Order: sequence, then structure tokens, then C-alpha cells
Amino acid sequence: MSSAIRVGDVLASMASGLKRFIHPISRYLGYLSAVLSLCMAAVIILDLILRLGFNRPMSGILEYETFLLVVITFLSLAQTMIQRRHVAIDLVTSRFSPATKSFLGTVFSIFGAFMFSLMSWRLALRTIDAVENGSAASVTEIPLYPFYFIAALGCALITLVLLEDLLNGLGRILKNKKNPWLWFLAILIVSIAVLIFPLLLKLGAIKLGSMTTGLLFLVLMLVMMMLGFPIAFSMGLTGVLGLWYLTGFKISMGALSISVYDSVSEYYLCVVPFFILMGLLCLKAGVSRSLYKASHAWFGQMPGGLAVGTVLGCGGFAAICGDSMATAATMSSVSLPEMKKYHYDDALATGSVAAGGTLGILIPPSIGFIAYGIITEQSVGQLFMAGMIPGLLLMVLFAVTVYIRCKRNPNLGPAADPSTLSEKIASLKDVWQVFLLFCVVIGGIYSGFVTPTEAGGVGAIGALVIAALSREFSWKGLLEALIGGIEMSTMILTILIGVTILGNFVTLTQIPMELAGFLEDLNVSRYVLFVLILVLYLFLGMVMNIIPMIMLTLPILFPTIMALGFDPIWFGVIMVIMMEMGQITPPVGINVFVIHGVADKVPMSTIFRGVLPFLLVQVLVIVILTLFPQIALYLPNAMDVLAPIGN
Repeated sequence: MSSAIRVGDVLASMASGLKRFIHPISRYLGYLSAVLSLCMAAVIILDLILRLGFNRPMSGILEYETFLLVVITFLSLAQTMIQRRHVAIDLVTSRFSPATKSFLGTVFSIFGAFMFSLMSWRLALRTIDAVENGSAASVTEIPLYPFYFIAALGCALITLVLLEDLLNGLGRILKNKKNPWLWFLAILIVSIAVLIFPLLLKLGAIKLGSMTTGLLFLVLMLVMMMLGFPIAFSMGLTGVLGLWYLTGFKISMGALSISVYDSVSEYYLCVVPFFILMGLLCLKAGVSRSLYKASHAWFGQMPGGLAVGTVLGCGGFAAICGDSMATAATMSSVSLPEMKKYHYDDALATGSVAAGGTLGILIPPSIGFIAYGIITEQSVGQLFMAGMIPGLLLMVLFAVTVYIRCKRNPNLGPAADPSTLSEKIASLKDVWQVFLLFCVVIGGIYSGFVTPTEAGGVGAIGALVIAALSREFSWKGLLEALIGGIEMSTMILTILIGVTILGNFVTLTQIPMELAGFLEDLNVSRYVLFVLILVLYLFLGMVMNIIPMIMLTLPILFPTIMALGFDPIWFGVIMVIMMEMGQITPPVGINVFVIHGVADKVPMSTIFRGVLPFLLVQVLVIVILTLFPQIALYLPNAMDVLAPIGN
């Protein structure tokens, strides 16, 4: 046996031992985080009862919720990594050979372990400082050091997970490659070269201007992203390396100590797990099936009625889900078999579900709007209200498009068997709770009766009640919803950590201000620049999930939007519609892949052909909103109380 194989066996054995140690810990901490996320919503309900019923609000509620958010985020970091829930782009890497993927995966394990070990180290030092200084919360006077320690622990755990991946990768390379030590050396050289890139520039006496530095490191970030390094990690590592070059290692580490914890410890971020949990609980309660059943009963007998019902069902599910892919996946599973039964055209059937699914990020509550509000510091409540009328308009135009096409060519979507009035009324008995929940959540925000964060807590507990009353409810489904919700929330909040670190670097480079100034100096209409920005988002939407796309681009582009004089709330609606288009646009529309996974016998080309009419409708809606912006701004401007971002 060669020395390389022996070393590979040793590394594989070490990885196996690390797995036996770290995976159970991460799994049970994930369970704890999932339960605590439900407790967060319960605390919100308790505070509302005390405040509204007894005029005795809970003192320190904002700090309690913030501490819980910190705990669930950092304790579930490792489990989210184990489950591979951190978002990465596989558009390029899907074409790579297994050997290349193995090489890149090993290099990226080194990058990730390096970054999170730095975070854990800096948070551990912050813990020590908090103990020595007696740092405590301002209202509850709870000591801060336990939460700094939990954050440090969470970063240490994900570091160990990445170390396990590294050992496995190196072990496979040493045991399976013809020239294993050459591969090992290449991994070492590439990893070290990137991680000490700022030092190499300094040692080489290479002095770059702030703009040039910014562009250079952003290119490095995009390369890492396209090669499959998780988006959150790419942004965080780029920010660390960029700050190291611009300010020196000591200052960059000081910024890291603050950014990692402070980017998560904000009360308004509690809205993220609340609305995600609300959607997943309704999903486990079979709400999508009930919504489609009701739409089928009321509209199935008209030309294209099942496709019309699918679009309306997607709109209804969007009102309590907030995610495009989840809406498309759940509605396709219940609607496509029914449309196949009535011999619907494959393109019309799949296209209507793919397009209807995009309503999940426009009709509030929307995770897209939440992310936009977080980054741009705009009111989440206003953004929710701004998406209401455009979302309903888009849903109606989708349905009208289906009806007109099937009226002209009945073979595309034959009418289904008509339902009696009693059957139509009976179909509503399983959806009225969802309608009531939506009215309570959105109505509460609109009236100013509750803040978006409080509305999220009400929505999560309300969805739990609906799920508990559902015939499809099970403890297994509840656990899956809680775990799925915490993993998705952690993924989003990890991206926010990366954005914060990257934002510190980008701000120093002055790229946003320089870009805004450059575009202002161009002698063209602001609408020309507006169209160019929309085209950029269209292309990005083809290859990226909406959350990382928003968080990556907005810190750079938002100052330009403001400099051009566009309303930030209105632009949020336009941008989300562009995201919708990107998710169904060839060649890489994410929703189309989701639909193809359900209807695997329908060619991708057929699904893309089916979404084309709906893409034209989305373009029409953007034109309408550009000509008549008050369609989006009427409800936000009419709100009685405009809750600031974070409330």
C-alpha cells in the first residue's frame, strides 16, 4: 500500500470520527433552535395579550426576541451546513468533471474553515471582553457574554463541519488520484494564495486605489460564487480579505468582531423566521391542496378553468407562503395530475404553475420584500402593502391570459366537469381559516395595529393552529416545518452576515457612490438606466435565488436608484417582479426546474414555451407600474401608521 493511500485512510478515519462527534451535537442543537423559533412567536403573542388586553406590555420584549434570534441562528449554523442548505450557484460546476468538483470542494472547505475559525476566534475575544467589562443589555440588564459565547460556539461548530469536509476531500484525493501528492500540492498552493492574497499584494509593493481594489476583490468574489462556493461564504471571505488589504489585519479583525454578531442581533430580523415558519406550517397543513380544490370547484368548468384555478390557487398560497419555489413546488404536485386527467396542453399546464408560483414573492408576506427592506432600510410594512395591488393585478392578468388562449383554442385547456353550488360552498370550508389569517396579518400591518415583526409572530402561531386543526397534521410534519424553517432562516441570516462584512469593505472602496455619480453624469434619460438595471436583474434571476441576489446587488445599486430619483418602495415592487421573470426565463429559470422535477416527462423546452405568454404579461405590468406608480404606492401612502424598518 502506497504512502498516499495510507495517509488517505488516516484522513478518512479522522473525518469519520469527527462526524460521529459533531453531527449528533449539531442535529440536537438544530432541534433546540427549531423549538426556540416557535417560542419566539409565542412570546410575541404573550406580549400582545399583555399589551392589548391588560395595558401591561412585557418589559424588554425586543431584547428577549433578539437574544433568541441570536441563539437559534448560531446554534443551527452547523446543521444547516450539514444539510447543504447554504445557497450556492451550480450553473457552471454542474458541467465539471467529478475530479474538478472534488478539487474545488476541498479548496472551498479550507476557505470556509478559515473564515469561520476567524469569526469564532474574534467572538471568543469579544466574550472575554464582555465578562471583564460586565456588558449587559440596556433594558433587561441580561449579561451579553453568554450570547457572544453561543455565537462563537456556533462558528466553531461549522468550522468543524467544514474541517470534516476537508479531511474527506483530501482522503479521497490521496486514495483515488494517480498523482495524489501533486493534487495535494495544488490544493495547498491555491488555498494559501487566495487566503494571503492581501499580504501578497502588500509584499509585492502593489498599491491599488480604492476603486481598483474594490473591483479586483469583487471579481474574486464572483469567481468563487460561480465555482460553487456558497454565496454567503463568498461575500464574507471577500469582505475579510478586502478589509485586510485596505485597513490592515488588526482593523479588519476588529470589524469582524462587531459585524458577525451585530448583523444578526436586530429585533426586526425576527420577521424572517416568523413568516418562513408561517408558510411551512400552512404547507404541512395541506393548504395548497385545499386552495386548489376550491379554485377547481369555482372555475374548473370554464375554458382553461383548471389552469385559471391553478393561478388563483398559487396567489392564495402566496398570501401565506412568501417563497416562489415553494409555491410552484406545492401547487404543481396537486394541479398537474388534475390537468393531465383532463388532457390539458403540457405547455399551458406547466407554464401556468411556473408563472403562478412566482406570485409567492410578490403577494405579501414576501421574503423578497423582507430582504429588500433589511438591506435598504425601508419599511417592511410599506413594502408589503406596495406589493398587494400589483400582485393581485398580475394574478388576474395571468388568469385572463389563460382564459383568452383557451377560449380561442379549447383544445389547450378543456373545461372540467361543473361543480354544484353546494360543492362550491363546501370547498371553501378548508380555506376560510387561511383567508382569515391573511387578513389578520396584513390588516394588522396596514392599520398599524401591529408591527410587521409582531404580525409575523401572529402569523406563525395562527398557522400552527390551522395545522393542528387540519386532518393532515402530524407531529412529524410539525417537526419538519420547524426544522425546515430554522434552516432556511439561518441560510438567509448567514447571507446577511456575509453582506454586512462585504458592505464594510464596499463602503470603503466608494464603489456605490462612484457608480451613482458616473450614471448621473451620463447624458441619457434616467429611464434608459432604469431599463439597464432591470435587464441586469433579469439575467441574475436566471441563475440565483432571490435572497442572495437582493443582498448581493442592493448595497451597490441602491444608491444609484436613489440618485436617479426613483421611489425606493416603488422600485422594490419593480425589482421583485424582475426576480419573478428571472425565475421562469430560459435558459436557467429556477421555477421551471422545480416544475420539471414534478412533471419529469414534460421536456424543459415545452415548459419554457408555456411560460412565454406569462413573461409578456409581467413586462406589461412593469410598464403599467412605470406609467402609473401610484398603483404600487397607493396603499403604502394610505397606511395609518408607517412602522419603521425593524418594527
